[in-house]
Amino acid sequence: MVYYEEMHSHADQHSRREAMRYPYDSAGHRMTALVPVADEHLTLGQIHDMLTREAEKFKTINYVYILDADKKLIGVLSVRELFSTNLEVKAGDVCKRSSLVTVHPETHQERAAYLSLQHNIKAIPVVSHKGVFLGEITSDSILTILHKEMHEDSLRRAGIRHPDAFHNSVLTLTLFTSFKHRIPWLLLGLIGGLLMAKVIAFFGTTLEENLVLASFIPLIVYMSSAVGTQMETYIIRDLATDQKLPIQPYLLRNSLVVVAIAICLSALLLLSYGILSQNWFIALVLGVSLFASICSSIITGLMIPYAFSKLSLDPADASGPIATTLQDTISIVIYFGIATMML
Repeated sequence: MVYYEEMHSHADQHSRREAMRYPYDSAGHRMTALVPVADEHLTLGQIHDMLTREAEKFKTINYVYILDADKKLIGVLSVRELFSTNLEVKAGDVCKRSSLVTVHPETHQERAAYLSLQHNIKAIPVVSHKGVFLGEITSDSILTILHKEMHEDSLRRAGIRHPDAFHNSVLTLTLFTSFKHRIPWLLLGLIGGLLMAKVIAFFGTTLEENLVLASFIPLIVYMSSAVGTQMETYIIRDLATDQKLPIQPYLLRNSLVVVAIAICLSALLLLSYGILSQNWFIALVLGVSLFASICSSIITGLMIPYAFSKLSLDPADASGPIATTLQDTISIVIYFGIATMML
């Protein structure tokens, strides 16, 4: 028994050393080799006996990975299938061979966790670029990855690049460093506010003749920014979980959704204000302005985060003052531009 425990300990240490060869946030770093594998020519009865005999050797037993003579992954057999199928059948004949979900050791851990959720599987096999089986990312590791990535994403949306910055910015950073980190974004917001004030002043005549328009500035600006923020959240998440995101169909699908939202909200505003005020012309101006402003949020909600990612910058920065200030300015220009032309 002592000898078996020593072998198990050595195997575990070897598995950890193999994982340490890969980057910290990679699938290879999260994998373990202590999972059941079997030759395709073994019967299910032989695999059953092996699992019964060596169960304590494995970290988890959700799947049995079926390998060929070159140790390449050719199929996956779930434990449920193992116990519900004739034990005389060979593993290679009943294992799942098509559409296998795998990752390479260099794949980002978040991508691996996302694939597990997307395909509703408990673990993800890790294979080399030649298809050789290296190990498995277990269900426990997937949950750990999801918790870690969710925490980091929350910090990034708050404008924090590294989790340590949240703890160190007040207590350990110098006053000048804290000031330097915060002031650029606030200056950007200040410049954007001054620009919007200039835009509003430019349309002063329109406002004087139709003072009611001023009361709807917050609504037009808020709704377009809110739709843009929703899109930012989705594309930042999808860019992080899918490194090969098909951007053209993605933009088209989101654009269609935004247009549908714009039609719904602008029609609701038009009818609501028209019925309450009986001023249908102003109601039409409001409806058209809201529709155009929401549609313009495609630029700030989708294009800016995508541009950040292509420039190898953190796309979460786009959810801060850059997109917000730009969207607010665009909305004001659209609102008063339409009002000036129609009134």
